[in-house]
Amino acid sequence: MKRWVWMVVAVCGVCRISSAADLVSTDFKAAYMPLEELEQKLTKSGLTVVGKHAVAGNEKYTAVIYSSADLKKLGSQPERGFISVLRILHNAEKKELVASNPEYYVRAFYQKKYKDGMADPVMKSLKAALGALTPTDDGLSAKDLSKYNFMMSMPKYDDFARVAKGTPEELSSKLESKAKDRIAFKLDIRGDGSSMLYGVGLPDGIESFNEKLKTMDQSHLLPYMVLIEGGEANILHAKFYLALSFPQLTMTEFMKIMTVPGKIEDAFKADFK
Repeated sequence: MKRWVWMVVAVCGVCRISSAADLVSTDFKAAYMPLEELEQKLTKSGLTVVGKHAVAGNEKYTAVIYSSADLKKLGSQPERGFISVLRILHNAEKKELVASNPEYYVRAFYQKKYKDGMADPVMKSLKAALGALTPTDDGLSAKDLSKYNFMMSMPKYDDFARVAKGTPEELSSKLESKAKDRIAFKLDIRGDGSSMLYGVGLPDGIESFNEKLKTMDQSHLLPYMVLIEGGEANILHAKFYLALSFPQLTMTEFMKIMTVPGKIEDAFKADFK
């Protein structure tokens, strides 16, 4: 899809036309560099690498997960913890870097509470680390991001899937015991243990959905996150998060992975037993 073309988006059974000029891109592409150099430049620019994850077990596709004081401040608000980290895909096969667009995900996770400039500090640091950033062609309008769901009756941002209940200490202990070999990162968002964000690799080949969808070079929702807060462990509903992360995909393409959202939820429930 070219950025100057008008996009037709099917929502609630009605065709809505939105100008590509209003598009907020999902990602940016940047000049390739070795993985170690990427981590060093992120650190130098004020971003903290909290973990790495080989997507679907393929070390040529490494998700580099980073946080910052600004991201943690955004994530410290109730039910906003998922925005405490962002990702850069280090694609050693195609020799490219693909970075999540901070504005896209801050808008999507803050919805109508988003205020102009919220993502600017992170964006400034990302540019300092990666240099020139080229927006990708896929994305959504700012208006759509403020209330996004794939279509009527499908989950929105705050329709979390609860996978466990208990104290933060109990829940963290269970997860770290059951999924210890799959935890890519652990982040204490507020610094007092009241809001813990984990990134966990999905078991049993579930991450192969990227190969079916041909999205290995975009894999910005992995490792999948679980937020422990307020006596609950919640994940973003996969029917929301998959559609948000890959807005260019059609209903037909999503039908190829129709069992994946349920498998993701079941995997996390098993991790907390």
